[in-house]
Amino acid sequence: MIKNLIKKELILYFRNLNNVFLPLIFFFLIISIFPLVLGPDKLLFDNIIPGVIWITAILTTLLSSNNFFRDDYNNGVIEMYLTSSTGVELILFLRIIACWLFTCLPIILFMPLVSLLFDISFEDSFVILITLLMGTPILISIGIFGSALTLGLARNNILTPIIVIPFYIPVLIFSASAIDSVSLGLPYDMQLFILMALLFLILPIMPYLLKYTLELSINN
Repeated sequence: MIKNLIKKELILYFRNLNNVFLPLIFFFLIISIFPLVLGPDKLLFDNIIPGVIWITAILTTLLSSNNFFRDDYNNGVIEMYLTSSTGVELILFLRIIACWLFTCLPIILFMPLVSLLFDISFEDSFVILITLLMGTPILISIGIFGSALTLGLARNNILTPIIVIPFYIPVLIFSASAIDSVSLGLPYDMQLFILMALLFLILPIMPYLLKYTLELSINN
């Protein structure tokens, strides 16, 4: 069952490569707008580019996870998951990982190119990369949870961001703090440890929260 599920996820993503390329294109388009808006003030741009990258990553994860369960809900796949002999928690965990691999990982892999394009220092680029690596799985998990929470409701495209964005704030705060610290030459290990703790807390419990939320959505 698990092997078939992994194969199904891979086939779905490779059949719909828009799901992979659209978040990446969206990410680059948003980042590219800021130099045009700010003009030639390089000092100002250097100060805000880490925050721009993170805010764009948040918008990209919202774009990817907003209607995560919509097709499964319409096609009756969720009921099949909930009655499967394989633990639904494991299925949901694998789907979270698959979503991250095909939407956030390409952005992370292209970060060296972003650093070259915008002349970001190696240290800043490294810390941005690490924070994205630890923070984006948290964002994806919370975004998918918001999608499950608003499943079947009218105007869920509007409700999901309203629900999940406040939960993104701790990740954004500690990531921005780590990037500011490295820019000022201060230690940033504590912020990274907190991000790691959030990652290890949220990823294991999220499949159980999703299962409970999906059962409520289906029953109602």
